[in-house]
Amino acid sequence: MQTVTLDEAQKHLAELVRELGREGELLITDAEKPVARLSAVTTTAARTSIHAEVEAITGLVPPDGDPEGEYRRHLHNKHR
Repeated sequence: MQTVTLDEAQKHLAELVRELGREGELLITDAEKPVARLSAVTTTAARTSIHAEVEAITGLVPPDGDPEGEYRRHLHNKHR
């Protein structure tokens, strides 16, 4: 994991964000203490996160291959 200071992150944010695809994560420090971590978002990670949230709230798991937006609308209409 790459580590940069807060000042470096502010000066080079666009470049650092583009590099996240290769690096995966970036640790930002201030006064030599970790203050933030940036990580790349992948479609799979985002979908997994949404599925976990839906399951935690409803006890249901969206079927594989079902777009999350359609599944959310289905749940919303079901509980009206």
